[in-house]
Amino acid sequence: MSLTVTDQALGELQRIVQTKRLPTDRYLKLSVPPEWTGPGDFGVVIDIEKGGEIMYAYEGQTVLAIDPGLEENLKDAVFDFKETPNGMGFTLDVY
Repeated sequence: MSLTVTDQALGELQRIVQTKRLPTDRYLKLSVPPEWTGPGDFGVVIDIEKGGEIMYAYEGQTVLAIDPGLEENLKDAVFDFKETPNGMGFTLDVY
C-alpha cells in the first residue's frame, strides 16, 4: 500500500496552487520536521523539485509531492482535508 491522499485534500491543494500561482519550478510538498518548522507534526511547504519525489495530481495538475522515504513511512496513512477541532484543515491519520 501507499499513502492515501483523499480527493478533498487534492482539491484543496489544487485551490492553493492556483491561488498562489506557483512558478513552474515550485510545488507543494508534504513535510515533517526538521523541514517542517510550523506547528504540529507535519505541514505543506513550497519547495523545488530535487528529484525522486512522488507526485500526486488532481484533474491533470500536479498538486503535491512527497519524498519517497517519507511516503514509505506513511504507507498506511491517510492525508485528508476535513473538519477538525480547529476548523477545516489538513490531517494525517497514521494507522
